[in-house]
Amino acid sequence: MFLDGKDSGRIAGQISAVALLLLSFWVLCYRLDSLPMFLWDESRQANNALEMLNSGNLWYTTYDGKPDFWNTKPHLLVLLQWGCMKLLGPGLLALRLPSAIAGCIVLWVGFVHLNKRFGFEPAAAWVAVMIGCGGFNTYHIVRTGDYDALLTLFVFLASLSWLKYLENTHEIKFLKYTAIWFTAAVLTKGVAAAMWLPCWIAMGYGIKLRADLKGKRVAVYAIIPLLCVFIYYGFHEWHTPGYLHAVLDNEFSGRYLKPNEGHASPWYYYIEVLWSSYFAGFLLLMPVAGFFIKRSEIRIIHYRLLIGIVLFLIIISLSATRIYWYLAPVIPLMALVVVLPLCINIHAGFRLAVKLLIAAITVYGYFENYHHNNVATGVSSAKVLLEAEKNGKLPFQAVWHAGHYHPVEKYYAAILSAKGIDLKYSTGYDYKSGDTLIVSSMDHLDTLNRRLYMRQQLYPTDELPVWVMVVDSAKRY
Repeated sequence: MFLDGKDSGRIAGQISAVALLLLSFWVLCYRLDSLPMFLWDESRQANNALEMLNSGNLWYTTYDGKPDFWNTKPHLLVLLQWGCMKLLGPGLLALRLPSAIAGCIVLWVGFVHLNKRFGFEPAAAWVAVMIGCGGFNTYHIVRTGDYDALLTLFVFLASLSWLKYLENTHEIKFLKYTAIWFTAAVLTKGVAAAMWLPCWIAMGYGIKLRADLKGKRVAVYAIIPLLCVFIYYGFHEWHTPGYLHAVLDNEFSGRYLKPNEGHASPWYYYIEVLWSSYFAGFLLLMPVAGFFIKRSEIRIIHYRLLIGIVLFLIIISLSATRIYWYLAPVIPLMALVVVLPLCINIHAGFRLAVKLLIAAITVYGYFENYHHNNVATGVSSAKVLLEAEKNGKLPFQAVWHAGHYHPVEKYYAAILSAKGIDLKYSTGYDYKSGDTLIVSSMDHLDTLNRRLYMRQQLYPTDELPVWVMVVDSAKRY
């Protein structure tokens, strides 16, 4: 039995969709554990998840066996990392898999949404923009064990649900979905998710007064996330007194009102990042849709997206702490604006120009991302320890000199200990003649040189990117 043209076209479209998504998932997950563990956030979550795995305590995160008041974010991500470690065993793959899966779901949801409503072409273009931009398949988002990929997923789901509700206010289910996904976002990254509330309100009321939005109904469903947040934070405070004070100090006064951990920058920081590193040429496409869209319903979507995007950029720009990965949740919405011209009937020449520009920027962005996602350069104890975990042995019987904050060494000491390998590290300076030290920071090396006479046994190389020093004696003053 032969297929008619309509059936064969539908099957070809389905095959193309599956092939595109599988290729995209491969791009996001390829060599996910190739880069060594990153200091600060990722290594902190690694220790949180590992201690959760070893202790069996799922109620709150710990560091050094004590409640973690430095990382005060809700621990949904850490629970997912714990689950992956339980299934796959501890390691970078288990640590980063929740972020990668969240990224894959973002691509799948966005593609399905656009393909169903506007067709394959804009859906494929949106996936291409997401793969080619610099703010999605990169460090601290999809490629590492951090909160931002999961936050991006839930914010994107909530935003799509809210947009659907704005178009169909009689469909209460979309309002329910918005409340559910917003709750998940708050339980992922707390205040960072709450910043989207004014953006969604502006998207609903910013174009024209919408009496049919039924403010009372919206307020009723807003109780869902409020109740869940109250229960979570209250339960955490009950288990670990002082948690709420730490949250207020870290996420409000300690982050929004003043620069946190040296992250000070000018007010236009995010605009500069979007232009120089993240969206570049894509930014040129964003205002185009407003001039060519004639269909009122798509024009309203365009304006709502722009209102939400601009307000979010203003909110995070007003914060004293500005970091480039804070942009992650807005990237899928910006990509939607970029491809809106392909959702309408426009001049064939202009459509071709838009597609060629998207293709060119995507190819360039893909190779840029590929390089950054797979090439580790510079001095790094994490790279050496990653190889030690894979090979089952340390390159030297030595003491690893660590800084006051040393989550990477702490994590690998626990991992290697389970394999019978003793990783000795020290944060002090009480070394004696003949001790062999491994040093992974020029600052640490300078401090050691001021206190000790040492000779260099090995200089950092690509294969062993650390200093190996032998202590002769302590300096006398």
